[in-house]
Amino acid sequence: MKKKLKILITGPVAPPAGGISIHIQRLVHLLHHEFEVDLIDESEVRKNGIYNLRSLNIFLYFRKVFKADILFIHSGNKLFKKIHIITGRLFAKKIIITLHGYGPKRKQPFRSIDSFVFGLANKIIIVNAGIADRVSLPSNKYIVKHAFLPPVMEDEPSLPTDVSTWLNNANDNDQTIICANASRLDIHNNQDLYGLDMSIEVAKRLVEKGLTVSFIYTVSSLENCAAIFNRNLQLISDLKLQDRFLLINERLSFVKLIERSDIVIRPSNADGDALTVREALYLGKMVLASDVVERPPGTVIFKTRDTSDLEVKLEMLVQKSRAIKKDNLKPLSMHDEDFNFFYLNLINSVALK
Repeated sequence: MKKKLKILITGPVAPPAGGISIHIQRLVHLLHHEFEVDLIDESEVRKNGIYNLRSLNIFLYFRKVFKADILFIHSGNKLFKKIHIITGRLFAKKIIITLHGYGPKRKQPFRSIDSFVFGLANKIIIVNAGIADRVSLPSNKYIVKHAFLPPVMEDEPSLPTDVSTWLNNANDNDQTIICANASRLDIHNNQDLYGLDMSIEVAKRLVEKGLTVSFIYTVSSLENCAAIFNRNLQLISDLKLQDRFLLINERLSFVKLIERSDIVIRPSNADGDALTVREALYLGKMVLASDVVERPPGTVIFKTRDTSDLEVKLEMLVQKSRAIKKDNLKPLSMHDEDFNFFYLNLINSVALK
């Protein structure tokens, strides 16, 4: 019997749920039939049975790297990423990196250092072409490929009872359900990174126009942002939007929430290859996203941080959604990509080099 390759995946492991941690979770599911998969977790939340790099157990770290055939790096942390690459090279391991993001504000000489260290890998997956413009890499080293992997819907947990009740009530009142999410309520360029402020404002405008809409906005973690969360809860109350705008901090399956929604919005003012957008398109939902990065085909675009443009585009989609429901039609979902082939071919080709 042929011995399975040992793949060591590094990066943040859920919970909390974020784009990279969900990608890792789905990648493990995709690979575990063909390979022996192990994990190094970088999350601040420790989990039983999963080695966490922040434990500083260096001997266990080296042991895991030594036993692996391929190191598959998904680290968001700049330092962790470099540690893994250099350690992998010291142990003569094959290395694949997925660059889930690379900020445009990264200056010299750090860009040159990054490019040199990244170049030590055997293959680099870059999730959008903008990153390729910012990191100088040999053309034979990298692939531009989005990071989306399809959800395993049967493995996703059911939505919390209170959320399901809220959604059922919206459906009973023939309301168009609009959802959005944020990993945290971070500030970028002195603005709300994930556009919660815009979401509340556009909800107010659409309700004032008499549109039957309901918004649900989930925040995965309140780390360093509980005060912002509470201020927005108060704003929703002050605007008398409690029945039309549900702001929650709960660990839930956002893909299950997408499944129950009509429209998904991504009003961020900085982004990589947003998992939310691709999940929604995959499930056949209407998607409205800012133009801060190139979005996948099928996405409706609005001008970043332009609430009026967001309002116009969202109103158009609400009307379209209601027409689709009236005619009992469904938008086409995007199920045509062979995700298994890409990753199996990539790993096997790297292993043979």
